[in-house]
Amino acid sequence: MLAVVNTNITGIRDSHVMLSEMVLISVGLLLALDRRASLYIVLTLYLSYMAFILSLRPELDLKAIRDILIPLVFYSLGRKVERIEDADRIVFLSAYLVLTVGLFEFLFLDLYTSFVNIFEYYVARGTLTADSNFVEGSNLFISSTRIGGRNFLPFLGNIRASSVFLEPVTMGNYGAFLCLWAFFRRDMAWRWLLLALGFTVIILGDARFGLFVTFALFAVGLVHRALPRAVLWLAPFFVALLLILYGGWTNQVHWEDNLPGRVLSSAMIMAKLDWRAYLGIALDLPFVDDNGYAYSFSQIGVVGAAFLWAIYIFASSHSEDAGKFKALATVFICLLLVVSNSIYSIKLAALFWFCAGAADIERNDRSEANAGFASQAYRASA
Repeated sequence: MLAVVNTNITGIRDSHVMLSEMVLISVGLLLALDRRASLYIVLTLYLSYMAFILSLRPELDLKAIRDILIPLVFYSLGRKVERIEDADRIVFLSAYLVLTVGLFEFLFLDLYTSFVNIFEYYVARGTLTADSNFVEGSNLFISSTRIGGRNFLPFLGNIRASSVFLEPVTMGNYGAFLCLWAFFRRDMAWRWLLLALGFTVIILGDARFGLFVTFALFAVGLVHRALPRAVLWLAPFFVALLLILYGGWTNQVHWEDNLPGRVLSSAMIMAKLDWRAYLGIALDLPFVDDNGYAYSFSQIGVVGAAFLWAIYIFASSHSEDAGKFKALATVFICLLLVVSNSIYSIKLAALFWFCAGAADIERNDRSEANAGFASQAYRASA
């Protein structure tokens, strides 16, 4: 909507984006609050810790606080869902919206960009410069055009649909999330339709990384029962350690824009960080937005990341399948952090963490039905 306003009504600035996000987070927080003390305690601890971290930095960066408020608020909101089917409906509605806008963008590109000039929007908010688009005359995000041709279905041309996300990276990650939810909700009506929608989103966005993540999720879904929570808690830090070791070991200085190249780039960034960066108090940092691990540690420190991740992994749940979702979520997050910090973007993170909360409170209808039948049988025999 901000991009539509910037194109057709009046120019926007980065402050408008931040204000819009804070409105969404504030509304989510108001809906999540209740008489239970857990959310208040976690928020108090987190804000106190961040106040300490920020006091050790030369400049105040409120974005570090905002990044973690999104999972805290929307996870808590998801735990208030009474029935898991309500989360299913929200996921399906979002999928229909994304595909409708994405297909309109893909089939009627000139008409779409006349209403939504994506490139000018990112220039207006300060993310891109006016001369940064390597496709002359393009109104799309800089990565929305495959110069060397598409990876999937090349006959579709060189354009990668980005739909409501405005850039194709989040589009592909969202498609992988749809597949994650379909893998998790084995009893959901129209489960295979959601899986098909997820793959369609990935193909429209020509998201090779999203497809790779989906295959990894399928593999983990088969063995999730063998993964204890302690392993899930340690997994992101183990992957980060591997990247550090790889970055310190390799002698390469150039990387290509493919999966091995992006892993190499992340490893090189991790190797450049000093101990202050890992504690979240570094003064100067390299560009870390393409490395979610470096971004996370530089924003909240290893200590804060370990604490907040533990809160989620070891959170109480009422669902027999909660462990399955946590295993899938761990793989999803671990892989995304290798190449980007998009897991902190409200465009994807709000829905993801809302569903994570809903997955933790899901009631097992079959178990409740069996319990009710056993209770009736007991009363009848008595």
